[in-house]
Amino acid sequence: MIAGSTGEGLQVDFCPRVRYGKRMKESEDAGNVVALIGKENLQWLATEFCRDTRLKDLPKDILERASSMDITLRDYSRDRNAVTAIALITFAYRLGGKHQEPQYGSNDLLLLKVLALKEKRRRTGSEPCGHPGLDLPLFELITGEVGEAMRAAKFITNPV
Repeated sequence: MIAGSTGEGLQVDFCPRVRYGKRMKESEDAGNVVALIGKENLQWLATEFCRDTRLKDLPKDILERASSMDITLRDYSRDRNAVTAIALITFAYRLGGKHQEPQYGSNDLLLLKVLALKEKRRRTGSEPCGHPGLDLPLFELITGEVGEAMRAAKFITNPV
């Protein structure tokens, strides 16, 4: 999706092997992906998102996009919410040292959406802090035991 320079001073090494939905053509401009995600969001993912990042540390815009994505879409390539969520998941997998499997993409997106909705409710005060497990590093929630359980589950979006 994105390799090397993404424009004016922003250097990112972001080459996920997994693309959910319709594949991007190699000739498509990486700038389109940067525009969909947003330079600030991509820069945060590339420089601030780390092994210590918790759900509560997600920037408001990324949290809003992750909680607003439509997980029933089959072509995520033009949906800025889904593209941002996929980028976040890809960075989490890289931090966890794990390989993404395309057949579990919709389960990963569903997990992120549920986590983001839970965090939004926590931030607005409409729900108490919640389960202590939600304070685990975000990459661990996605790639660890919670993510493994989600990937093992069968949902209507992914009956595999």
